[in-house]
Amino acid sequence: MFFRARRALQRARFNFSCRSLLTTPPIQTSDSTVTLVTMLCHGEVIMYLLAVKSFCLQLGRVPSVVILDDGSLTPEDHATLTAHIPAVRIVPIATVLPAECPKGSCWERLLLISDIVKDTYVVQIDSDTLTLNAIPEIQQCIAVNRSFTLMGDRSFPEIESMANANERYKDNTNPMVQAVCERSFSQLPESASLNYVRGNAGFTGFAQGSFGRQQVEFFSALMERIAKEKWNEWGSEQVTSNLVIANVPDAQPLSFPKYLSYWAHADVNYEQSSFIHFIGPFRFANGFYLRSAKKRIDALKDAAKKQLR
Repeated sequence: MFFRARRALQRARFNFSCRSLLTTPPIQTSDSTVTLVTMLCHGEVIMYLLAVKSFCLQLGRVPSVVILDDGSLTPEDHATLTAHIPAVRIVPIATVLPAECPKGSCWERLLLISDIVKDTYVVQIDSDTLTLNAIPEIQQCIAVNRSFTLMGDRSFPEIESMANANERYKDNTNPMVQAVCERSFSQLPESASLNYVRGNAGFTGFAQGSFGRQQVEFFSALMERIAKEKWNEWGSEQVTSNLVIANVPDAQPLSFPKYLSYWAHADVNYEQSSFIHFIGPFRFANGFYLRSAKKRIDALKDAAKKQLR
């Protein structure tokens, strides 16, 4: 209870401190061959606009934008989003067709991506992210239609065989569903022919045509065999995203610490990173997210002034 109240207060303070973002110009789609997808909730609209605008500034173009409304967005939220991204498509979560996989916990987001990726390259970008510096690796992945993933915190930085991943994580006794799956891969005969990457679904790129609902359902059924009832818990969608990425040709894990999540490690110079995912437990630690957000707002204002010259 105290944690939730504290988080709500921190988020409200962040939104108030970053309200000047709403004075920055709207972004106009310039490249429909790429689509940004985000599942969004009420209360994170300013965070989301910061994430998308800072990403597009460094990408050098504005993809099509699709927002998955988790059911909490208000009419005022819709108006703000449309004002800043006029071509945005907002999809109610209830309209995403179900599949043979769990419901909730971001599964509808992955299913929506599996539908959109038939026609465009898709970048899944969480609302609690910021793009601070140049992202040539992302530009290159999009240019050559290569999938990518942000990595878990200091995870093994390569795509590897599922058998090797099982050996790596077999002694991890964490009760979360991802750890349960990783230490149990050896139970699956299919593990001999599959790959795995310990990625983070907060920032992923899916090459056009790289997967569909069939793959989502296949990997879900595969992991449910070893995770059993835990497969309905939070985190199962990320395991599936990791499997999708790892088993498409030529996918690229993004290098740490240029692309990373914010765990407030004292030995990491986050200022030099290009892309940061400000995960929940450490999002507001040390005030770094707010300081970085304010710098991004200033950069967006400077860019707008240059366009007027």
